[in-house]
Amino acid sequence: MPMRRYHFDLVDTNTVTDASGAVLDNDDQARKVARELAQEVRAQRPGLVGLGYEILVRRDSGEEIWRTAIDGLPGHRNDK
Repeated sequence: MPMRRYHFDLVDTNTVTDASGAVLDNDDQARKVARELAQEVRAQRPGLVGLGYEILVRRDSGEEIWRTAIDGLPGHRNDK
């Protein structure tokens, strides 16, 4: 199975404040990376906690596949 490129954006309700990409095996691996990024943001940028920020995961095509809050809540929305 070919690897896919995924993009991880730190967003508040509609603003991308940071973006990065990675080549990963599948959507499950991308969700795991998003959860790890959320933990990292909580630790390194505690001022963003409680303000509605999320890690948004997109495939290279732009399709959103996952969002997880940086507030420590479980992943949600568009879980495919």
